[in-house]
Amino acid sequence: MTSGATKPKVIVLAGTAGTGKSTIAAKLREIFRTKYPDVDFLEGDTVHPPENIAKMSHAIPLTDDDRWDWLKKVSELSSQSAQKHSGLWIVTCSSLKKKYRDLIRSHSPETDFYFLFLFADRLLILDRITKREGHFMKANMINSQFSDLMLPDAAETLASTVDVDGKSVEQVVQECQADLKKFVAGN
Repeated sequence: MTSGATKPKVIVLAGTAGTGKSTIAAKLREIFRTKYPDVDFLEGDTVHPPENIAKMSHAIPLTDDDRWDWLKKVSELSSQSAQKHSGLWIVTCSSLKKKYRDLIRSHSPETDFYFLFLFADRLLILDRITKREGHFMKANMINSQFSDLMLPDAAETLASTVDVDGKSVEQVVQECQADLKKFVAGN
């Protein structure tokens, strides 16, 4: 539980499938446990309704209407988790369009959300997805994700992008940690 006027904080690891959101979330969780002992992360994909998973499993891209309730649930669950635990939570959620990020923020205004986009070249992502097993996101859906992708610009507060192309996990984690330093410290 947080004290005083400090708002709970949620780090949203965003980006297309195959950028390493879950891997980086697990690494950041370990780093931030020094200050926030109860910090953990939610895989946003685990709260998709069955209809969304069925569509994606059959290579049918989701529409905005398919995503609204899912995004609200991601917002609620991560906000509640940050409030119940040590004031910080991490969630993986593609958050491809700005209006999705705006919905997450506005749906839980009592929480500060920082959108950290992991980004790489489409061909690298396609290669990663092709090699990944046991996930409902299929390689032929990468084009639809890239067509929806709206990386944050300078006007979007509490958002940044980390290029993961050609970098080790450790390098990506270091860049993420640098981007998140002020947010996590509460400044």
